[in-house]
Amino acid sequence: MKEAFYPFVLAGLLAACQQQKPATTAAAAATPVASADSVQQHVPKMPPLPSLFTAADTLTPPMRELLRTHDFSALWQNNDGQDRTKPVFEGFFGPDHYHFAMAFTQVTRDPGDPAVYRVLGKCRYRQNIRPFSGTLTVRRIADLSYPGFLQAKSILEGRAADSLSGHTYTARAQLQLREAQKENSGIFEGEVLLDFYTVPSQKPNYVTVFDHEGIDERFPTRGCGLLLRGKRRNVSTGQVKSFTVAPWVSAVAPDVFKDFMLDERMGEINPKYAKLGWNEYWNNDEWWADSPAPKLNL
Repeated sequence: MKEAFYPFVLAGLLAACQQQKPATTAAAAATPVASADSVQQHVPKMPPLPSLFTAADTLTPPMRELLRTHDFSALWQNNDGQDRTKPVFEGFFGPDHYHFAMAFTQVTRDPGDPAVYRVLGKCRYRQNIRPFSGTLTVRRIADLSYPGFLQAKSILEGRAADSLSGHTYTARAQLQLREAQKENSGIFEGEVLLDFYTVPSQKPNYVTVFDHEGIDERFPTRGCGLLLRGKRRNVSTGQVKSFTVAPWVSAVAPDVFKDFMLDERMGEINPKYAKLGWNEYWNNDEWWADSPAPKLNL
């Protein structure tokens, strides 16, 4: 009798296990599994930021040849190899025009397309520093009328008045950046304007007014060589705010506050805008560097 009992017991246990197995599978199927796809579904779909460019902004063969023969990486980075080596652009952000700064810490030309530049950098807003990456794509190059500029520059550099024989241009590039993924990170869509000149056997350089803090409304960059503007979207909230920055804040300030600069030649900022972050403008901290230099108390 005992020998006949054990097979019946084993058969009963096996049947019980087979009945429980589907229940376990159903429970597992009801448990959500985190994946890249499921996380992506929770990101709200938003329309693209408005672009400042159209399909008509195309490069002609002469423009492409100019880009092929000259590398503008340093100029996009605010570096002329002489007295402009700080890769920072200062300006305004949002409806309250709070102090905003961007820095292009690295700009390299794409080996496959000389119109495209790869950009790495950081931006700072209200003490928040965020790294970003993206592209800068030249969409248009136009002649810049600046009679006498090269001759005047030759004289200032102690050369013969006709020694700099070349051309002056304005390049217009589409800027597309994305901050490192984090709460309230953002994406940028905008444009970069570059006023420059070319001279045979020399690197291209900026077309600027000769007074360092002066501005000239006749030029796309107001006389400072570079100007950046566009919009940023907060990917967490969807909020969109505009920004305008330049190597010389005096070039973009008149569009925002007519009384921003009390003395444009000396660069004195109106104290009443300290509450908008401009009290930190003269700080000597290299906030964009991976290993910032120590602050200097002067």
